Amino acid sequence: MIPNLEQLRKNYEQFDDKKLLRIASEEAARLRPDALELLKQEIARRGLTTDAAKADILTKEVNAEELAGHVETLRNLPCPICGSTGEKLNATIVSNVMSFIVFTHQSKEVKIACPRCLNKQNNNAMVKTALLGWWGIPFGLIRTPAALMFNARQKAQNDLPEANDLFKSFVYGRLGRIEVNKNNPEGLQDIITHIR
Repeated sequence: MIPNLEQLRKNYEQFDDKKLLRIASEEAARLRPDALELLKQEIARRGLTTDAAKADILTKEVNAEELAGHVETLRNLPCPICGSTGEKLNATIVSNVMSFIVFTHQSKEVKIACPRCLNKQNNNAMVKTALLGWWGIPFGLIRTPAALMFNARQKAQNDLPEANDLFKSFVYGRLGRIEVNKNNPEGLQDIITHIR
């Protein structure tokens, strides 16, 4: 059921500033026009208008140069795992498989870090999967080799000198948040540390 405008207005009024700005920066492109207008009005009412204007980035086209600038901004942040600034950040997906006789669980998680830490993340997942993935029948026997190969392929992308495609996609999906936080190093660090 689609909420009417009055329900949306009440919801927006109840949200704290942080949640409103998150909606504006991450979901603006998916909101229907009247809902977006209500969101902008609530943000303006609270005096957060400059942040709301920046969040409009998701409702316009972003050229390749702007995207590349945002990619480089995030790549130059300190590694969220080790804190190092010696290497540019990149992205990987870590796949873990754990089996318990009749139950097999597989998880995949995006990680942003320096290449050294990404390699450690993939290696840890491979060791954990190699030790704990095989024990489920039948899926442990199927998913374990697939996860081991997947982690090996991901690991090969960690040391690229340029941003890998996963990192570019990660940035593209968070353009609004990046734009809102472009002058806030703590906010940018939060984007790469707490991935949702």
